Amino acid sequence: MKVAAGLPWTADLWRRLSKQLTSERLGHALLLSGQEGVGKRVLWREFAQYLLCQSPVTIDPLSEPRSNGFSGPCGHCASCHLYEANSHPDLLMVEPEEEGKQIKIDQIRQVTEFVNTTAQKSGRKVVLLGPSEAMNINASNALLKSLEEPVSKVTLLLYSHQPSALLATIRSRCQQYSLVAPNWGEGMAWVQRNSEQSAPDALLRLAKGAPLKALSLAEKDAHVQYLQFCQDLKDLAAQEGNWMAIMTKWKAWNIIWLIDWIYELVLDAHKIKANVGSSHLSLAELSAESEKVARNDYPHLQGLTERALEAQTLIRSQGNPNPVMLVENLLIDWLRLLRNSQTSHTMLAH
Repeated sequence: MKVAAGLPWTADLWRRLSKQLTSERLGHALLLSGQEGVGKRVLWREFAQYLLCQSPVTIDPLSEPRSNGFSGPCGHCASCHLYEANSHPDLLMVEPEEEGKQIKIDQIRQVTEFVNTTAQKSGRKVVLLGPSEAMNINASNALLKSLEEPVSKVTLLLYSHQPSALLATIRSRCQQYSLVAPNWGEGMAWVQRNSEQSAPDALLRLAKGAPLKALSLAEKDAHVQYLQFCQDLKDLAAQEGNWMAIMTKWKAWNIIWLIDWIYELVLDAHKIKANVGSSHLSLAELSAESEKVARNDYPHLQGLTERALEAQTLIRSQGNPNPVMLVENLLIDWLRLLRNSQTSHTMLAH
């Protein structure tokens, strides 16, 4: 219920899940999908507490009109205290040991052992696993055993940023739910309430409308680097920036962010070419440059799009690409298209 109050866009889903639980229509395995940063893990964490709670409560809508009869954990029983202390013996969290790493088969073997032991407190056991696409093929196949042979009073809560990357057999054995980001106005209001950053709109755009992702980016000063990135691109386009100095500075930044920003920049040019509207641009601070690049012939623009997408794939692969070279090549291509459009515009003007 705290999640539903703190993240208002989750309220309808929480209400649906709690009704299914109280009416005993909840499956043994649930898969929650949605983009990164909309609150899937946060919602599942509290729902796990609710499943384990020894004295669940329902807020009376007559005493709290906005509650609409929310049900949830009491927060006071022994089980809730263990949960709050991160020491509940009937809850198993399965996540990558390091951000960006895989969930290993040994971790899934722990799941198999965990679900086949007796619950110690509330009579129910819960496994929270995600992002589930982080499982490699061996781990995925090992999890199927727990999904295909459910154990009474055991609930598996999976969350995924990319459900299409999961085995179809895993998806088919789960009750599936989705959590979408709030509308722009609601998301902006939430970010402003929960952050003192000077550029909340830029943060939310960089997070593709996902409020929790926006706060995470703020904590890492992503918006500071982003605004400097925009200025550096403008300086290079105007031939006022020092290439070597900029590249040296960017080497210390998050290379994945840089490649993602260039990719979004190219997509902005596509949006402009398709007359989507300036309000939908991801990198609004560079809209003038995107408009110029959009003047290029479609094959040239599409070629850069494919190279940027390939760079995204390479930088997230298990290989060992040269990240600086990837960024430099994309930047050279972007500036070439930008100057081509300026040259064409000048020729047409005469």
